[in-house]
Amino acid sequence: MRIGVLRTQVPFVTGGAERHSANLVHALNQRGHDACEITLPFKWYPGEVLADHIMAAKLIDVSEVEAVPVDLTIGLKFPAYLAKHPNRMFWVLHQHRQAYDQWDLGTSDLLDDPQGEALRALITEEDREAFASSPHPIYANSGNVGGRLKKHLDVAAQPLYHPPPNAENLRAGAYGDYLFVPGRINPSKRLELTLQALAHAPATRLVIAGVAENPAYQNHLAHMAEEMGIAARITWLGAVDDATLIRHYAEARGVVFVPQDEDYGYITLEAMLSAKPVITVTDAGGPLEFITHGAEGLITAPDAPALGAAFDQLSEDASTAERMGQAGQARYAAQNISWDHVVETLTGQTHLPVMPDTAPPPAPEAAAPPAPETALDILRDTVAPPEAPADLPFANIEEVLEAYAFDELPAALGRPEPPIDAGLAGYLGTHWTRFMSTLRQLEGLEITSALDVGVFPPLVFQALLANQFKGIEMHGLWEGPDPYRQSVKARSDNHPSFDITLQVANGERDPWPYPDNSFDLVTGMEILEHLALDPYFFYTEAARVLKPGGHILITTPNVVSHRGVWKSLNGVAPYSFGIFVPSGGVYGRHNREYAPQELATIGTAAGFETVRLQTLDVYDRHIEPEMAQILVARGDDLSMRGENIQYLARKVGDPKGVPENLYHGDPTRMHGNLSVTEREEATGLTRLTVTNTSPSYWPTAGDRATCMLAEWTNGAGELRHQHLMQPLNGPLAPDESSQITLRLDPASETGAGTLRLHLYQSGVGVFSGRGRAAPLTLPCSEAAFLRMVDTTPLPQGAA
Repeated sequence: MRIGVLRTQVPFVTGGAERHSANLVHALNQRGHDACEITLPFKWYPGEVLADHIMAAKLIDVSEVEAVPVDLTIGLKFPAYLAKHPNRMFWVLHQHRQAYDQWDLGTSDLLDDPQGEALRALITEEDREAFASSPHPIYANSGNVGGRLKKHLDVAAQPLYHPPPNAENLRAGAYGDYLFVPGRINPSKRLELTLQALAHAPATRLVIAGVAENPAYQNHLAHMAEEMGIAARITWLGAVDDATLIRHYAEARGVVFVPQDEDYGYITLEAMLSAKPVITVTDAGGPLEFITHGAEGLITAPDAPALGAAFDQLSEDASTAERMGQAGQARYAAQNISWDHVVETLTGQTHLPVMPDTAPPPAPEAAAPPAPETALDILRDTVAPPEAPADLPFANIEEVLEAYAFDELPAALGRPEPPIDAGLAGYLGTHWTRFMSTLRQLEGLEITSALDVGVFPPLVFQALLANQFKGIEMHGLWEGPDPYRQSVKARSDNHPSFDITLQVANGERDPWPYPDNSFDLVTGMEILEHLALDPYFFYTEAARVLKPGGHILITTPNVVSHRGVWKSLNGVAPYSFGIFVPSGGVYGRHNREYAPQELATIGTAAGFETVRLQTLDVYDRHIEPEMAQILVARGDDLSMRGENIQYLARKVGDPKGVPENLYHGDPTRMHGNLSVTEREEATGLTRLTVTNTSPSYWPTAGDRATCMLAEWTNGAGELRHQHLMQPLNGPLAPDESSQITLRLDPASETGAGTLRLHLYQSGVGVFSGRGRAAPLTLPCSEAAFLRMVDTTPLPQGAA
């Protein structure tokens, strides 16, 4: 059949109704029909415009198009479903509620209109006439919507449930330590009530996904959380992609959904498909058709104390959450909620097969791989970078260089500024697309202070941040050797000037010179691949200096990109930048490039929660057609095959320890200090103090025990002996010290030679290799060294 799906469209607004309509059309077409959306723009204010739109909808004839009949219309929303057609079917999402339940509640805009009574009468009369004209049963998308039709118009409507978006992809997972709050952020979803309830639920943490339709409302909620002292227990994800949404459903303890008189509520069904219990309220509307208190979730009065008690009940009892979640999943399965059922009910046709989205391969015994040009388009579109932010006042790098005096020397010398260096502009221009995609990652975040690790002049990205986040306070961390301070002046009043100081530290070894909880944002852009020792330390220091709920943004090359795989297949190392740079020292080249999930793995271990993990082609858009064909035919997750990884995560907890699959040994324990406390000149007795300066206990026996490596060099400076020993009497707690005594040479008998002592992690290596525990050097004869070896215990298990 040729079917038109009638839907109202409020310009620039997209939500559940729009997805519902698109999914219905897709389901009809998959099952052999020829369906399309017929959308009518709608404005409902002021009253005379509402009346005009009703009349316009009634005048539209959709019975045929270019002399080809339309067999059936399916009306979803008022007033689009008033369009003329002889064979009308109604599947009502909702009527114009201002004339019905909202009128009764006293919240309708029509109550403030001088013609409100007349408009209400017009709407109800048009609805009655339209529904009466249909030769088919009237359907509603939920029992709640059907109940309104019965109450206000005495029209019987059967509920016809349909699957939510991503129904086939939603999955059950572990019952984590947070309650998930997804959906549009607007007053009708009652986020204020959710936040107020959290204040009564000290055991609960919330993860909230969605973007406010009005930024002022988002700010209101954030300030409300701060004032109530609950901000540290809330993760604001902002806009998320489908993969992130699915993952957070799967890993949640439960789902919170507390709207008022919701029509249907995809969130309820998405939670049930993810085997997660739903916490809702007695006036929620649609969710109550699927949730029974104590069975598939918890239902409370719509007040903060009761709702908070339900939050903590689930947060403190994972077994109850699992039982309810499994019950919800089973109830969904028993409801026959499927597009097969929807299409069969609306069309009356039961025997049309579901058609695939693409034509089947000509040889049924083996699926043909996609054509190279098709695969190339698919991969290119998947890893394409986004457009630049719409409100950015620059179109290219040259405009940024023209807008700011990045070089202070000409002004200091009283000389005119030289023209823009073409070489510098060319180099920075290669990074322009990455700069733009990085700014897009930050959209929707509130950032007042930022630290960029690995930054160096000219401070172009800082200029971009200054224009996107007004009044932002910026800091940097670099290798130095000296701190660097600059006041970057804008050349016109159109752009803000800014100050920045770069402090000196090795970002993977030295404690960063900032207090705890200092910044809203830490960025590490094209820096992680240069680290040689300990990326986990980089992450944990970022977590330490970030405020609760602050974000880290890392960009780094993707070693398993389509280009890296292509290089490997052709006998070339897969690095994006694999050459040696002697002038840059050990950090001049890329020491290790990463696969995307490794960034998230380290982040989770360091106390972060992934907000977004993407890969994009930001430097070179060329893709080998054969490589695209291979990846698409394999069914790869193409979103992880772009050349540049972009990882955005939020600080949510404390570090948990290094991910063992990425480390040999435990570097978090490899902080310590050795010092001489006392030396008796007459006897050679030497007392040493050993201090554990790490955040973890030092075991002194077994795997990864802390012990010592003793080395002896002769008078010629030649290393002659090495020996592992265990002079420590027992484990050391963080910041705890222990005394050990060695008998070396009396002052009168000192022979030629040197003893060098290293703190050592058993089975791993010396602490000094990590740069956080200097060895201790003492004069020592060979005889004294051999005596020490003979009298000091070995590490447990050593031969």
